[in-house]
Amino acid sequence: MSAFLGYIHFWLYGKIRRVVEREELLFQKAASVCGPVVEELRAKVWGTYGEPLPDTDLAELIDQTNIHGWLQRQVNAAELREAAFIKELTDTCGAAAKAVIAEVFAGHGRMCGGHARLLGKYAVGRADGIYKALNDYYLNGMPCDQAANVTINTPERVVWEGSNCPKQRNWARVGIDAREMRDYYVLWLAGFVEGINPAFNYALVADTFAGDPVNKHQIAAA
Repeated sequence: MSAFLGYIHFWLYGKIRRVVEREELLFQKAASVCGPVVEELRAKVWGTYGEPLPDTDLAELIDQTNIHGWLQRQVNAAELREAAFIKELTDTCGAAAKAVIAEVFAGHGRMCGGHARLLGKYAVGRADGIYKALNDYYLNGMPCDQAANVTINTPERVVWEGSNCPKQRNWARVGIDAREMRDYYVLWLAGFVEGINPAFNYALVADTFAGDPVNKHQIAAA
């Protein structure tokens, strides 16, 4: 089966696995704050959106007759499951849950950035090198969604923008506040850049929620 799979399929699958990894971290942290009810909430979400993929080789899981369709379904399932679990947590545990979710997103971002740094394959002393690493970890729809348009790409600064976020379609399906989810992902992105090289930082410099025409993101020397 692996003969049908290319680099991009493994690349995307790896990013899906990062969301699954964060979901598990969130479950563990939330359970320490909200108690046994968290297991019930997770079971409810899994009953609606399915359980996460097992941590096994992609070639053993994928539908080789419809590779693109299978990957699209897994992207949607991961994003839906994460957003639904977050909604259940906040509806049940309120502010305590929100604090845990924020902590997990920031911490997981730093963990992924640290992992990327230790690989030694990225130019982590350059903004464009950090952006390349970010794209290998950050799930933002399918490659064909073309969610990001890079407008500045230098060693000192990278700026990218887009008029929409592919995730918002799934957030809307779940019924969670998109601003709230956006804020969690900003924490993840900032954590990633901090984890890979604290001499750089990430910022959301324009935001459609604030009335700007596009979302604009920046990685720049601190």
